Amino acid sequence: MQKEKSLIDKIPYNSKIAIYGAGTVGLELRKYINNIRPDVKIICYMDSNINGELDGVKIYNLKEIKNVKSTFDLILMSVRTKNHELVEFFSFFNIPYILISAELEKYFRLKNYIDDMQKVLKIFKREEDKELYKMICDFWLAKKPDKLREYVLKTNNISIYGPIRNYHKQYFEYIDYGAIETVFDGGICNAIQFFNYKKFFKNLKAIYGFDPMYETFKNETYDYFIKEEIPQAQIIHKGLWNKEEELQFVETPNNNAGSYIENSNASRSIKDTDIILKIKTTTIDLFKKQNNIKKVDFIKMDIEGSEQYALEGAKETILHDRAQLAISIYHSVDDLTKIPLYLFNLLKDKNYIFCLGHYSPKTHETVLYAIPGELWKGNKSA
Repeated sequence: MQKEKSLIDKIPYNSKIAIYGAGTVGLELRKYINNIRPDVKIICYMDSNINGELDGVKIYNLKEIKNVKSTFDLILMSVRTKNHELVEFFSFFNIPYILISAELEKYFRLKNYIDDMQKVLKIFKREEDKELYKMICDFWLAKKPDKLREYVLKTNNISIYGPIRNYHKQYFEYIDYGAIETVFDGGICNAIQFFNYKKFFKNLKAIYGFDPMYETFKNETYDYFIKEEIPQAQIIHKGLWNKEEELQFVETPNNNAGSYIENSNASRSIKDTDIILKIKTTTIDLFKKQNNIKKVDFIKMDIEGSEQYALEGAKETILHDRAQLAISIYHSVDDLTKIPLYLFNLLKDKNYIFCLGHYSPKTHETVLYAIPGELWKGNKSA
């Protein structure tokens, strides 16, 4: 790759270098340098937060820089967070540095997912789903948004200029409406989707909406009419997970819908403005059993990176009830690959059809649908 070659060519011959950043990018960068530039010796990693070893190479905390700076010639910076500050810091100690490009950092961070992306393509039978998945991956890997933005404008009337959501299609494409009596909704936020459940699902008998923060997120007007117009709805103030326990929850006041369980696959780091809370979790399998629910017909999840864990806790229900699924897979590149492969392996002999929807001009709002073959109606929901 030309960008990689350009970076590597900047390293002087026979250099001894330290790599700043002992994470995925730093590891991939070291592998590439070892392969392309055998004259270069990688002495160590430097990191602001950790020490120890990474794949057999010593990691020094940045506080140790005075003790080790004489062992290397320059620092190769594998991360770009606060790099303007780090540049000043390294300059103070008269340490030369080379800064990795943003594009290259992202490539190294995500390149290990490429094989899994190829595997995911194989779960889709329809060419349009394969093409859509390729467009989404191109956006994640190479920041190439044009094709995807053209797609969402054409298919869902969504653009970067607005409207930015299509609530009538997101989570509802490909679903057999008439087969749904009982809904499990993970991540209801302000429960706006309840109105579409009531409108679209004519045989609706029960909605179980899970969200530990509903009282914080709720819209008073929506809440009033849900109680008045949708008696089938129950709100459970718990998060969905793979077991029943108490977990740390990160409330993001500037974006309530983006609040998440700590240590999930949410692709955000905790900020100073975030609030850390304790929440209780349950599983779909356990909740169904405890409440004597006969059958679950539809499971929707948009739970900010907890989908993989919640699906593990719904395994028995999905297999036994042959529920229709609408699962968000956009919270991280890990979700974009691991969730489709998990569900495919779970359902590969169960006559399920997998298809895809995308409802944003950004990498947000990708939904994986899994529909039992006997309910499959092509691209028409009814």
